[in-house]
Amino acid sequence: MKKISTLSSFSVLAACLITVNLVLPLNAIAATGSRVEPGADPTFQAGKKTFGRYCAKCHGKGADGEGRMARLYRKLQTQLPSNFTIGVYLSRPDIYLREVISKGGAASAMSQYMPPFGEELSQEQIDNLVHFIKRTPELHGFSPEK
Repeated sequence: MKKISTLSSFSVLAACLITVNLVLPLNAIAATGSRVEPGADPTFQAGKKTFGRYCAKCHGKGADGEGRMARLYRKLQTQLPSNFTIGVYLSRPDIYLREVISKGGAASAMSQYMPPFGEELSQEQIDNLVHFIKRTPELHGFSPEK
């Protein structure tokens, strides 16, 4: 059996310690610092702006489903606008939300009163809306990991 020299054992140990001391802190930084808060996220802000212009009348300024039109929908006893603050759409694929926004509620077995925005909004605006919808629950205590 071949003996390992003290010098090479020391080198292996030193390499391991250096790796642990350098990599683990970097992983911790990545785990805690890589996700930008919604308020500082430019895509979230762009989606929020589009949401305010096109969606808030029904879904509410705070995306809670309590826009001005919700009162009318209650009188009509029809499906209410979605509340995006409670995390219901966190697990839905982005493509699903893009379809609902682009083609309207009726095309996706949702409210017939939700119009299609596919011809009115650019793909970037729709993507920003999807991002806004997915991140809005974070402002209300939900996280993607929950």
